[in-house]
Amino acid sequence: RTAPTRMWLPTLLCLTPRLAELESTVMRADTPREVIERCCAELCASSAGLDAPALSPSIEGEWMLLHTSKSDFDIRAPLGARSDGSAPGLESLFPGAKQAIAASSSPIQRAVIDAFRVTQTIELSVPLPRVTQTVELPGGARLVLGAVASVCDSEPKRVSFRFDEGYVQSGRFRLPYPVPFRLLPEAEASGWLDTLYLSDSLRISIGNKGTTFVLRRSAESQ
Repeated sequence: RTAPTRMWLPTLLCLTPRLAELESTVMRADTPREVIERCCAELCASSAGLDAPALSPSIEGEWMLLHTSKSDFDIRAPLGARSDGSAPGLESLFPGAKQAIAASSSPIQRAVIDAFRVTQTIELSVPLPRVTQTVELPGGARLVLGAVASVCDSEPKRVSFRFDEGYVQSGRFRLPYPVPFRLLPEAEASGWLDTLYLSDSLRISIGNKGTTFVLRRSAESQ
């Protein structure tokens, strides 16, 4: 379903002092992982987020990744690892990325913020809805993965997608994704995100591989 053209506007969701406190705690870079997980669980259980988040204009825009439920965010496998633990096509491009994060004693959200800037842009009100994931690497290089997106009234929390574009950009040079998406198994090239909590500034979503993603709205989208 393609939504009618629309712009992001602040929602009418009014945060209670408790919800505002929980969101603030989640978005602080020095918050321990276990505290983040407790706060996210309370936010999701509160049923205070926007109803039908995937159908709301507020889900659109650029979101910055703060935290994932996985303890080993692996830049080499942005589509998720295969069952044998290998990544679909990026191992040779980022041979030391996993070790760099594994060596950090900081919470994963701080490791992601310090080592990489990971953003997810959702555009549903355009003629061709898309989800774009961008990983900004030290030195100015960027990994960009683009996907065709869709939403459905019968699943108002879900954004479904299928990757159709990928490349690494470094200056004027662009290296295409090593494996053509048409050659990837459906389970690797397609997926979905169910949003469990959505406010003006914070989004908590779970992916089809079971990973929970905590994202804050980027300043550029405010």
